[in-house]
Amino acid sequence: MSSSVAPSSKAVVGLYRSYLRVISQWPADPIRPTRNMKTALRSQVTDAFRAPVATNELPARIQDAERQLAALQQITHNDNPNYYSKLVDMLEKETAKKNFEAIGKKGPSFFQRLFRTV
Repeated sequence: MSSSVAPSSKAVVGLYRSYLRVISQWPADPIRPTRNMKTALRSQVTDAFRAPVATNELPARIQDAERQLAALQQITHNDNPNYYSKLVDMLEKETAKKNFEAIGKKGPSFFQRLFRTV
């Protein structure tokens, strides 16, 4: 949106709705299931659009909001859709490897200690 033209309330509402559409498409995060990014984004956007803004600041704020919206859209429509599944697989394999290595480093098992010959 050009900064020389005063934005209308219709443009602001359209921008808000665009944010809500992107947020509704936000994927679940299997790595952090207790940290809901969708809820955090929705809260942040709602607060930002409800906050009072001086008329002279509005064009710059809308321009900034449009840049942030474009970034969120790019993240939502990423070109690496298997990123999380690959990351989860890698983390699970690494954890299993560390657990396996830790078993060998714990020392003798209960039965080995029980039947140890001195």
